[in-house]
Amino acid sequence: MRLISILLVIATLLAVVNSSEHQVVSDLNDIMQELDPLTRYQNSPKNIMFGVNMGASSHHSWVMRVLDELDRRGHKITYATTRNNFRFSRQRPYIKEISIGETSVEANHSMYHTMTPMPFDAIADIVDLTARNYPSYYHAYRQVIESQSIDVVLCDHISFACIHAAKMTKRPVIITMMINESPETELAYINKSPFTMVESNTEHLSYSYRFYERFVWPIQLLWHAGPNMCRYIYTLHSLGLGLDPKDGWQDAVKLVNNLYGFDDPRPMGPLVELVGPIYNDHFDPLTPELASFLDTHKRVVYVGFGQHTQSKDHQESTRVLQMLLNNYEAGVLDGFIWSATKGTPLPDHVTTSSGIQYQLNSTKFTSIGKIVSWAPQMAILRHPSVITFISHAGIMSLFESMYQGKRILAYPFMTDQFANAKLIERTGAGLWLTHTQDRLDVDLMTEKLRRVVEDKDGTMQKAVKRYQALVQIHGRNSVDRAANIVEEVVFTADHEGHLAHRHDIARHLSFLKRNNYDLYLGLFALVISTVIFTHYIVKGFIQRDIKMKKQ
Repeated sequence: MRLISILLVIATLLAVVNSSEHQVVSDLNDIMQELDPLTRYQNSPKNIMFGVNMGASSHHSWVMRVLDELDRRGHKITYATTRNNFRFSRQRPYIKEISIGETSVEANHSMYHTMTPMPFDAIADIVDLTARNYPSYYHAYRQVIESQSIDVVLCDHISFACIHAAKMTKRPVIITMMINESPETELAYINKSPFTMVESNTEHLSYSYRFYERFVWPIQLLWHAGPNMCRYIYTLHSLGLGLDPKDGWQDAVKLVNNLYGFDDPRPMGPLVELVGPIYNDHFDPLTPELASFLDTHKRVVYVGFGQHTQSKDHQESTRVLQMLLNNYEAGVLDGFIWSATKGTPLPDHVTTSSGIQYQLNSTKFTSIGKIVSWAPQMAILRHPSVITFISHAGIMSLFESMYQGKRILAYPFMTDQFANAKLIERTGAGLWLTHTQDRLDVDLMTEKLRRVVEDKDGTMQKAVKRYQALVQIHGRNSVDRAANIVEEVVFTADHEGHLAHRHDIARHLSFLKRNNYDLYLGLFALVISTVIFTHYIVKGFIQRDIKMKKQ
């Protein structure tokens, strides 16, 4: 009888809770009906173009996810790019692919395994490459925009020809990027230059380096790359375009696939939107071979240096393998996977600190390590056997590693990777290998990897957990937010392609009024006038007294 009474009480409570939930939903529906407008904005399908002519997957893949959402909302998508980039839209039949030409000849490959600041010859190569292809890309983008009646243009941040084409055709433009290079955020203490980004801000930079970067480096750049830069300027001038590389950015919304915690907190203008993290457009599953390897190991380290960076020679690759095998012999890890891209120089054999030699094609070695030319990175990081990621510290790799809760040993090569690597160490989510000392000493490399893998006091994993929460929380609705911003631009831009409601009010104020300097000038004038007036009044009284005394 008591049991029946308890069951009746539970049933009654469940009924009350269920009734309350239905009441809440009903109330919300009633509110939405009350708020339902009598008229709606004309949500008709729009023609949206994404233009990009340089860069690897981080310039394409995450934007594709935004385009997926815009397609679901009924818009028509055009993808204007070089032919080799159609691989990013291959499984998207809704996208209209239009080639803007053949793939340009890539800059000297040495830039992909260089250090920072970037060597001047590599910068000269990039400038020359851009200048040579600018006219054809610019005219191709204009032709696509006009022939396809494009309503809004998304341009990758280094596709300057796309941005210029959108500006000259008076289309609203959205600039997509992962590194926040927005002019509005270029403060004196912030450094987002891909050529000199030793640090992302000046907090930890020495006075001497800041002086060098501000005054000496630009002179050296002109000396080494001046002729290439002149050709680039002449090309822009011949096309009737602005000479500033960021001409056209001032009225564009900047869609930044980043978030605070990875990007430096600082004042940002109303045209800058942090919408990250948005991950790559799809993730491949583990191959049967890799799945079997991971399932039979418990402490695996994954090595991935991205699509365009790799060891510069056999000696560097040998040191990486020695670091891994030394820790294997010490029992720190029991296996590793290295995604060594095509062309990575690999030795035939490796000798560890203990004197043991491993032939890379032997069964003994392949039972410990897998070296593959391509690997499904997210699927590998997701596996519970993987405990540490040796990464080049590209921002997308950091997002993926933190999302899956993996510690990082950063091995940067170029541009923002050094700043990202230092961020990882300062936040406690891992360590980084310096290029001037650590990466030349196998013992130091071995020791740092051991510290990250073991994480004896658990402090690194605690930091990783904090960042895991950060990227998982912000990643929930990031694609929707980005798509909303695109729709805002396409439905609210004026006939010039501008978003007046997002313009900083300072644009309409004089320099004096913007900074209240006119008030201080007025106060200064008032004080001076008062002093002068008082002076003459006092002087008048004194002179009158003198005259009276003389009389």
